Amino acid sequence: MDFFDEYFKFVGESEAPNNYHRWCSLSTLSSIIGREVFFPFGHDPIYPNQYILLLGVPGARKSSAIGVSKKILKAAGYTTFAKDKTSKERFFADMVKEIDLEEADLEMLVLDSPNEILISNGEFLDFIGRGDMDFLTSLTNLWDNPPIYEHPKLHGKSISIYKPTINILGGATVKGLGLAIPPEALGTGILSRLILIHAEQTDKKITFPEDVPEGASDQIVESLLKIKNDIKGKITKSKGAEDILDKMYKTCPGLEDSRFADYASRRFTHLLKLTMLITISRHSTEMSTEDALIANTILHSAEGKMSKALGEFGKSKYSDVSNTVMDALNKTSVSLSHTDLWKIVSKDLSDVRDLNTIMKNLLSSEKVQVITMNNKQGYMPLKKVHREWHKDLLLEDYLREGE
Repeated sequence: MDFFDEYFKFVGESEAPNNYHRWCSLSTLSSIIGREVFFPFGHDPIYPNQYILLLGVPGARKSSAIGVSKKILKAAGYTTFAKDKTSKERFFADMVKEIDLEEADLEMLVLDSPNEILISNGEFLDFIGRGDMDFLTSLTNLWDNPPIYEHPKLHGKSISIYKPTINILGGATVKGLGLAIPPEALGTGILSRLILIHAEQTDKKITFPEDVPEGASDQIVESLLKIKNDIKGKITKSKGAEDILDKMYKTCPGLEDSRFADYASRRFTHLLKLTMLITISRHSTEMSTEDALIANTILHSAEGKMSKALGEFGKSKYSDVSNTVMDALNKTSVSLSHTDLWKIVSKDLSDVRDLNTIMKNLLSSEKVQVITMNNKQGYMPLKKVHREWHKDLLLEDYLREGE
């Protein structure tokens, strides 16, 4: 039985969706391994830390799934959890060690070992607060695991954090996500580093969950500690893994949602981080072809629901009218002039100049094209070839029901 089978066995019957538990298991593994392993990648080694947010309606059992992960980590002796509510300054102080802000000298708090911390909170909004861009920007920069992080002026003094390593496992509703991460954060990079795991509330109802017997976590904890104690240092790749990862990188079909344009540029790094976790889950330090296939399958499954996870977050105020325009263009085989389109959307817009803006945006995003026929100019949809993953780059039978 592999690590993930053991994890799901410990979970047992659950109302939380399986994809929540899958990503919680990955977070558990990345948290326990911390900075003990790395994958050489040019000038900047890659570490397997994860920024994961479970998205769904209230009652989708996000906190329940996160709670299982937290219980396993605590049983394995993991203690560096972030406080449920904190300030940016307190958070960075806690990363180094427990200190008294009033008395401690914070000029240089540098330890020999990495400073690791896990943000594990069923309500990510409670942790980060509303639209704290300074905090979000710091977390964005720390995803890449710099060798040292300089945080200036903590209570009048500076703090240096040696090898900061952060993992995030949080839960949020679409509305809560919009409050925690304001739309203006779309261009800052935080969304390109987050993996958004969306799920609908399951139909499963468990009136009286079974008691968890004492020692039920022993097997999964033993596996987790064995990985932590035995797997260290450089992660290598087999020739097969190198070839298939190269093919995945060069043939990735991408995401159609323009809000994930920055994510697409980091997609391969996400894939490598996941492949590292799959590799160490089987107690190895060499990536195999199957490790890469499993990682790509899990990531692709999550990406298929990421647009839904965001809902209307970050969309322009003209989104609904833009959809109306595209529907009109797609339903006709001839071009529609600006006047034709204004007749369709005039009831939704107060100024014809708004339609000008919409059409410029649709042209820039390559969703429409300008056609001139018989000296008459009009618009038609710009059809793109929809690309899919090659069937040899996914393991269709790997995922569990609901993933």
